Amino acid sequence: MLSVQELGEKLAEAGRLKQRPLCVYGADEIPQSAVPSYAIDRCIAKAIYTAALFGETPQLYVEASHEQCCPGGMVWMGFDEPRPRLKYFVTVGAPDFRGGAAEHLKATPELFEEQRKRAGKVTPPGKYIVIGPCTDDITPDKARLLILFAGSEQIRNLCGLAQFNSSDPFFKTVIPAGATCSAMITFPAGMAENAPKDSAYVGPTDPTGNSWLPPELMIMSIPITLAQQMVADLGESFICRRSRIAYPENRVVIKPHA
Repeated sequence: MLSVQELGEKLAEAGRLKQRPLCVYGADEIPQSAVPSYAIDRCIAKAIYTAALFGETPQLYVEASHEQCCPGGMVWMGFDEPRPRLKYFVTVGAPDFRGGAAEHLKATPELFEEQRKRAGKVTPPGKYIVIGPCTDDITPDKARLLILFAGSEQIRNLCGLAQFNSSDPFFKTVIPAGATCSAMITFPAGMAENAPKDSAYVGPTDPTGNSWLPPELMIMSIPITLAQQMVADLGESFICRRSRIAYPENRVVIKPHA
């Protein structure tokens, strides 16, 4: 079993990542030098991207008392219950809630409620959810998942690597519905009781993060057991054995049909 630091380094090399990989784990005490995620940004997902982008960003943590965080994020971290009328805000709006403001992320409030129920109960992995760089201070048995930020070609290759040692054509890599932080942490960490286990999650499909997540980037969150498998498979996979196919030096120019 490789260390968390080795996993991060190997996957960063395999995906030719420009942003540093991050690790997520649960803790019952605040790690030394860690800061609350809201000290970086109210949005948990945006704070995490900041940590990947800037190496000097310390470890982040989220806990139940963080009223400064986005309320939806606290729900998806398992630290709060959804507000009864939230289903209107994220769908079609209601005149008596936030002045009728609506995000139109789902067709109806009922669909949003059903989607949340189908995800199942969300249970945080500890009193604190900690997000930080992949270091040897985090033992593999404590780590829940790794978060990678990568471009489309990089994500395609990493998805192929995740699927390399599996016959499952559908669920080894999934693109889930829901908030960016749920696709980034809740589902791949196994915090939502009905989320597919041992699947890599790619996204986000939530457009509310498009103002800060660059258009060329996607997020891939990989449960720690799958990350171990992907790194173990790396040497035999197309990424190493056919690297010029995975990352072409010369590309075919598509021309219009004469």
